[in-house]
Amino acid sequence: MESLLKDLKKHLECSICLDTYNQPKTISCLHTFCCQCLENHARASHRQGKFRCPERQAQIDLPERNRFDSLPTSLFHNSLLSLLAVRQSGDGSSITCGNCNKTSSDVHYCFDCARFLCTDCLSAHEVMRAAFEGHKVMPIKEFQTQDYEALLKRQPFCSQQYHQREITRFFCLPCQSCVCHACIVTDHQNHKVILLDK
Repeated sequence: MESLLKDLKKHLECSICLDTYNQPKTISCLHTFCCQCLENHARASHRQGKFRCPERQAQIDLPERNRFDSLPTSLFHNSLLSLLAVRQSGDGSSITCGNCNKTSSDVHYCFDCARFLCTDCLSAHEVMRAAFEGHKVMPIKEFQTQDYEALLKRQPFCSQQYHQREITRFFCLPCQSCVCHACIVTDHQNHKVILLDK
């Protein structure tokens, strides 16, 4: 279990400050950094409204009105940060429900929704069984090594509004951004799109 905790910490390390993410934000090339680290990096190195990704040097547009806090929040990394808190605290008392933001020690996790659920929200999730049929939900206190590993292997979800349940599997060449199936149908019609694996 100790090696798992090290792997979890490695997945949550900002490559700018080399510390655990604080307010993780994802840029168009799908790399994630602390909001403040990214803002400091971009402001120090931007030219003509663009800055280079600290990871792969891709050219990234500055966010509208230089509001780095308006960049997409990495929901995946936020979930992993909560899991790290669970592993480090051992009792789950610092976990916040992904729906109502209530903090509770009796928290469950839905692997399909990628959300922590307090007791009340878990009841609502179960009442709406038709919409969530087949979802794997389990109490955080019962997590085993394989459950943490399954979370580490999850693919990133789309950051576009209303697409958060879609996995980004494609890259739009004209827009230079990662997209999901819904993005292709709505905002990226007739764009040249390739699989991320390529």
